[in-house]
Amino acid sequence: MSTETTDATEAQQKWKPPPEGCPCWVEIPARDTEALKAFYGAIFPSWEWRPAQSAEDQSKVQHYSFAEPKGLSGGIVQMPEGCAPTEQTMGSGMTVYYLVDSLDDMEKRIHECGGSTCLGKTPESSHGWFMNFRDPEGNRFGCYEFRRS
Repeated sequence: MSTETTDATEAQQKWKPPPEGCPCWVEIPARDTEALKAFYGAIFPSWEWRPAQSAEDQSKVQHYSFAEPKGLSGGIVQMPEGCAPTEQTMGSGMTVYYLVDSLDDMEKRIHECGGSTCLGKTPESSHGWFMNFRDPEGNRFGCYEFRRS
C-alpha cells in the first residue's frame, strides 16, 4: 500500500462531518484538474491539498481543505468526457465567496494566474466590498474584503 493511499485513509478516518446545514464540500469542475489546482493553489496558498483516495481518483479529483472552518473541504473534479465548459452568467447559479485581505491584490494575482474579472469592486453596505472572477476553466467565484475601521 502506498504512503499516499495510507495518508488518505487515515485522513478519512479522522474526518468528522460538520453539523447539519453547514457547507460540507465545494466542487469546482475542470477539464484539467492539475492546471486548476495550480491556479487555486497560487491565489489561495492557505488551501491544504490532500492525496487522492485512490490511484484512479488522483487524475479525477484534486482534494483540498480550507484552513477555516475546519472540516470544510472540496475538490477540483474532472468534467465528464464531452462536457463543454459553460459560462455562469452573473445572477445565475450559486456563487462561493472567499474572504481576502485585499481585493486589489487578489485581482492582480488572479489575472497573473490566468483568471479574469467579471464584476468589479462593488460596495456592500458599510461592511466591505466584493468582486466576482472567473478561473481559467470559466467557473465564477467571488471574493470579499471587509472594511477596516
